[in-house]
Amino acid sequence: MEQGKTIDQLNIGEKASLTKQITESDVLRFAEVTGDKNPIHIDPEYASQTRFKERIAHGMLTASLISAVIGTRLPGPGNIYVSQSLTFTAPVKLGDVIEAEVEI
Repeated sequence: MEQGKTIDQLNIGEKASLTKQITESDVLRFAEVTGDKNPIHIDPEYASQTRFKERIAHGMLTASLISAVIGTRLPGPGNIYVSQSLTFTAPVKLGDVIEAEVEI
């Protein structure tokens, strides 16, 4: 079984990232799995009447990429984290390419 780095194997300044294009399928599946069916995410007509003018991805969908980086790249498999503080500074729209980066 593959294991990620232990705390003793981590180095200050070490980084890892994950880049992903957010798709309609991502948003619809996230809505289904979480039950967050806010129409800003899934209803184009509703979203067109908002300040965003189109559907946007769930903030937590984008934030979940942080967990993906930690669990698959740095420190890697077998590692979890226990706290996260977020500020969403701009909407993520379908088709946007986003990057999650973690740094030790």
